[in-house]
Amino acid sequence: MAWSETLLDCSFRGFVFDIFKTQDAAERATAEHSYPYVDGADIEDLGGSAGVIAIDAFFWGDDYETRLQTFLKLLDEPGTGELIHPVFGSIKQAQFLRRTAVHDAEHVDQCILALEFKISTTSNPFFDRTLPSQRVDVIGQHGLLARSALADSIGKLIDTLRNASPLATLNTLRQQMVGPILATSSQTQGVLLTGLDVLAFPRAWANDISSIVDGILDLGDFGDTLIYDWTSAGNALGLFDVFSSGSSTATAPVQVRIGSTPTESQAVAACQAHLTASTAIGFADAAALVLTAEADPQHGATLSPPEIELVVDGARTRIEGAIVAIRAIYPLETARSITEPLKDQALALQEAARAIIEARPPLIQKTVELPGNLRLMAHRWYGDHTRALELLRLNPGLRSPNALTTGDVVNAYAS
Repeated sequence: MAWSETLLDCSFRGFVFDIFKTQDAAERATAEHSYPYVDGADIEDLGGSAGVIAIDAFFWGDDYETRLQTFLKLLDEPGTGELIHPVFGSIKQAQFLRRTAVHDAEHVDQCILALEFKISTTSNPFFDRTLPSQRVDVIGQHGLLARSALADSIGKLIDTLRNASPLATLNTLRQQMVGPILATSSQTQGVLLTGLDVLAFPRAWANDISSIVDGILDLGDFGDTLIYDWTSAGNALGLFDVFSSGSSTATAPVQVRIGSTPTESQAVAACQAHLTASTAIGFADAAALVLTAEADPQHGATLSPPEIELVVDGARTRIEGAIVAIRAIYPLETARSITEPLKDQALALQEAARAIIEARPPLIQKTVELPGNLRLMAHRWYGDHTRALELLRLNPGLRSPNALTTGDVVNAYAS
């Protein structure tokens, strides 16, 4: 009964044809490992092979030649096509292999066409490898999107407030916006600020904040002293924390919708959230600079995996705090335009760090077999005494790097 109710019309590349038999074959690719004087063998499963579908198609009637020739032209087209199997349904990528046409003198005006297909599955391209440096580049792109959404949101909010109260002094809001610029601009050099009135041009204020954040990052070399540069940038960016405190605990969320006007206190809370998010983007960009140096083959690896994790976790924690602050201030439709790029930036940080760590040999523990120092251990294990500095970085808690004894266990790369 099932066949009479559920069978589908067989077709290939949209051409429907009659069939009277299908034969489907599938097998597993295996590797057999045999051992001398041991009965049997170990069978290793290497995955499924491409399935083979054999179909006997049937063309008949006065116009069968025309339909047959049309179908043969479709078969000769290169590439895969969709095959509708009468039992298994749609097979998106079916590769036609061969055909055999049988004409019988005793059965005129008809042809049996034996077809064979293989099921193609999408695999990774031959050069499908994303370099760690390419993953790092994505971090800054997400940050730019978040900055643009932040500037647009704060601009619309303050414009709405000023249009509703054009004669209001808004001194508290002005102080909240000017304060971080005055407090942090002295920490940077060569940063050009617009100097425009912050209430009349809120988007210019947002751009000034971004310029100061970028200027702080420019102070770091991010070369041989990555952890120092990361810490210094974090301390400088921390100056914004005084002005962004309290953004996530605002008593009334900002509701910038048609027909609603924010209050001055809500605008102040929105500026605090803006500073929190801008600082988080700065931390993410600083982490990206650290990862860029670590991904550069000419720079070489200078950080251990735990140190890379420390940098990335610090930036991701800041982004998480920014997302919480933005959600507490703005309604969902506005917040998403900011939080989605921030979440993408946090994910890009994680993936870039993972790619850099995985590009290195596995981190293992080695036991000192003979007394010596790290330089001697590097020579014994790697044939390169200069990798002693690498061993020192991987073992920050080592008490006596110049006096290792037999049995000491140290962290080291496998090769």
